[in-house]
Amino acid sequence: MPPPLPRLPLGTSDFREIRRQRWYYVDKTALVADVLDNSNKVLLLPRPRRFGKTLNLSTLRYFLELPQPDEGEAVAARAARAALFEGLHIASRADLCDAHLAAHPVLFLTFKDVKAANWADCRAGIAATIAAEASRISATLEPHLGADDRERLQALRARTADNADLSKAFLHLSQCLHRATGRQVAILIDEYDTPLHSAFEHGYHDEAIDLIRNLLSGGLKDNTALYKGVLTGILRVAKESVFSGLNNPGVFTLLHTPFSTAFGFTQAEVEALLHAADRYADLPELERWYNGYRFGGQVIYNPWSVLSYLNNPVDGFAPYWVNTASDALLRQLLVQRASAELPDLEALLRGETVEKLVDEAVSLRTVYADPGAVWAFLLHCGYLRADSATPERRYWRATLRVPNREVASALQGLFETALAAGVGGSSGVEHLCQALLGGDARTVQHTLGELLALTLSYHDLGRGRKPEVVYQAFVAGLLVAMDRTHEVRSNRESGFGRVDVLVRPRKAGANGVVMELKVVDTEMDETAEQAMLAAKAQLIERDYAAEVRAAGAAVVRQYAVVFDGKRCRVEVVGA
Repeated sequence: MPPPLPRLPLGTSDFREIRRQRWYYVDKTALVADVLDNSNKVLLLPRPRRFGKTLNLSTLRYFLELPQPDEGEAVAARAARAALFEGLHIASRADLCDAHLAAHPVLFLTFKDVKAANWADCRAGIAATIAAEASRISATLEPHLGADDRERLQALRARTADNADLSKAFLHLSQCLHRATGRQVAILIDEYDTPLHSAFEHGYHDEAIDLIRNLLSGGLKDNTALYKGVLTGILRVAKESVFSGLNNPGVFTLLHTPFSTAFGFTQAEVEALLHAADRYADLPELERWYNGYRFGGQVIYNPWSVLSYLNNPVDGFAPYWVNTASDALLRQLLVQRASAELPDLEALLRGETVEKLVDEAVSLRTVYADPGAVWAFLLHCGYLRADSATPERRYWRATLRVPNREVASALQGLFETALAAGVGGSSGVEHLCQALLGGDARTVQHTLGELLALTLSYHDLGRGRKPEVVYQAFVAGLLVAMDRTHEVRSNRESGFGRVDVLVRPRKAGANGVVMELKVVDTEMDETAEQAMLAAKAQLIERDYAAEVRAAGAAVVRQYAVVFDGKRCRVEVVGA
């Protein structure tokens, strides 16, 4: 009789529950040793969403935290705590277990649900998170509090603390725990930057920055009660804002070697999981869908997607990660930068690489003015991977690509939505695609001209690229919306030459498109009429439609398109 299949902890981020329920646990307790061995008193570990940040902090909490009153007699409670880690990596570190297992009071807070449209609601969400933790530790504190401390604790629990006391909550609570237990305190903060994303998106950035900066600096800077502080999030928000009050925290992003296997699943961990689930034959397809991330040079799988698939494999492989959180801030950034970055975005969607300077520290105040911010966001949010990354001054020079099939679909959807939003909605792009397939040159010219005027600036044409490259990427980027039914390619061999834009059907019987783009050469006194004649002649002589016909297109629409600044002319060639 085959062994029972493992129970998978999909959506469960509580380490103790996973171990007590005997669910399958991918051993990440090496993180505990790495944190305790690290010389930095405060560590920031940014990673994309759904890569195990909350579970890892929960694991660290249950290792460090003193037995709570509801766990019974201290010796038995410590033995029960040790049993949670039996057989795991950290259990082999007797030195750390003897010194730190169940030996420290812990403040454990997560801001992952503090997403508010206004400052009042954001402040209330932060206050509620602190109130819940103050209530959780109150049984430990209350027998040891003086009148003033008792009053402050009650105000935090009742959410009536003023801004001054609320901003000192981490300092106050940690110092009270230190006095009550005689032990230094671990402060663990999950998704510290979630309120900041909403704050920037909805226009109350300064208020949120002030409160969170004061909370962190109070608890994590020069606090004699502090043993270790560990923060997780998606981004390293620039030092001059949130971390300006801290003394050199240790920051280990996905570009650094330390902690590179602490988040996400390694190849060996995935193979062991597939063996346990009796799904090892699925490994090749699992790799195509969910593998391909690189953290500190290590190949990493998306754990949420792997577990989602294995939890219900009859539904097949799907982009499980796409709809797990809002990317509103990144979407806004893409709306602002879409036309300027079209050539590189289109290259990424074709499966190619681009080389960029990436800043690890993102300044939300200047994010729209920083041309490199979009690449930092895409990388740190999990939409791109760095094939290689080398430090260069305060940046990293990184070779970027889309990691896998799941992310390719997510990035394409994100880009489509951002581009459509940038032109006032998806109807304009959809109208253009329908007109192209239908041979309606007049509508193509009108719609393309409107989108051109709205999104492409003369600044984009003067960025060092040849103008025809910018126009080509602009058109191909707009047509990404057709990717579900057609394959969109640009600047590739077809017939007897290199076609500017090619749209071939994924299934035989649908229509296809080829487009030859010309830019009026004013330096050579070329007219729009002359450029149009050259484009039409090139379409006919070089038979660019050959590849589309070979793909089984019922009809191939051929367009000659001439650009003159923000104006365009479109004519259809042949039948």
